[in-house]
Amino acid sequence: MIDVKLSSLFTISFLHNYFTDQLCKAFVVSPTPSTAKLLNGHQIVVRQLDNQLYAGVKTDGTTKPFIVPEEGLKLTFILQLTDPLFFNYTNLPLVWPSGNIYHFTNRNNNTSNSRKFLSLPIPYNSAVNYTVGDIAVNSSGTAFEAIRTVTGTPPPADGTLSADWLQIDASTSRNRYVSQADQVQLVPSRSSWTLAAPAASVVVNAWGYDLTARDYTQSVLSKTMNFPQPVSSFNLDLSSLPPGRYKLDVNGTQQAIYVNDELAGTDVFAVIDIFQEASLPAGYQLLDGSGNIASPVYAILFLNRATIWKFTLASNPINGITDNAGVFQFPVSSPLSSTVYSATPIPLQEKAISLKLTVGTQSYSPIECPSPARITGTVLNGDFYGCSEVFLNY
Repeated sequence: MIDVKLSSLFTISFLHNYFTDQLCKAFVVSPTPSTAKLLNGHQIVVRQLDNQLYAGVKTDGTTKPFIVPEEGLKLTFILQLTDPLFFNYTNLPLVWPSGNIYHFTNRNNNTSNSRKFLSLPIPYNSAVNYTVGDIAVNSSGTAFEAIRTVTGTPPPADGTLSADWLQIDASTSRNRYVSQADQVQLVPSRSSWTLAAPAASVVVNAWGYDLTARDYTQSVLSKTMNFPQPVSSFNLDLSSLPPGRYKLDVNGTQQAIYVNDELAGTDVFAVIDIFQEASLPAGYQLLDGSGNIASPVYAILFLNRATIWKFTLASNPINGITDNAGVFQFPVSSPLSSTVYSATPIPLQEKAISLKLTVGTQSYSPIECPSPARITGTVLNGDFYGCSEVFLNY
């Protein structure tokens, strides 16, 4: 008798630094219609439980699937947001171009802190102009967040205070975070493409993923179109391309795109592509070299948003606000004011930090910390920051 059982094919964990336990339950995850058919045909069962997506496959009691996922198999899942406050407490742009989504995949070799991240690596690039909230990794592999506009100044060494960068993790727990590098433009297979400027000819090039180079360098489309007079838009036909991520160049302007007509009319925050490919790093493969299930556990980790904290009293001036852990500073003005701002952005978190308020000779601790329910904005030294306000009745 064959002993049939369901064994783990892979797991995806959704994590967020805002939450004390890091468990992010802000999404509903579902397969695309074509992936649902593939799951059924391969006897793969997918279930979401709390912050994790589990994929199990039927095996014969050993570690080999009954129906072996073939080389090149791609499973695509849609993430839809269920928490309306997600962007308030998440370090992602509050507003982004229409039609943009986030893309995660096990093709991204981004292992750190014993976790297999599905987001792209974000090493520091001296040619990039970093703005408030941008993330980069220093030479030791520790993630930092820009706390003002930074050009040409890399994140410092671990444990070094900086006026430009805020260290996110301890050197013993170097994580990798979702960033704007993971953002792509969702493009229909056939669309009207608007040019940056009218042109009498249009050159279109597209590159797909090259398994050897492990980058989007394989030419999949090259076309030149000439028009009798300059046009502002043209019909872009990508219907010959299989669904997936590509690099697109239109008249010298490049961008990452994602083509999948199954997503049309769906409120998509992100897509996840999981591949079975022998060229993947061993830790990211679904099967090992002998065809046994490898049961990888993948991770997608979001960084909590850091904002300027503004405290306002109803009438009395504030003599001081002190972080009892000695990490963040709240300088007071002279003469004293009923409003005090934090000197630098402070990460929002589910668990309040311990603060002490001094009014005259009276101290109060702990005091209320900002909630992500309300975010405003403020400009300091030419940089725009999110601002979290607290009104205290003392």
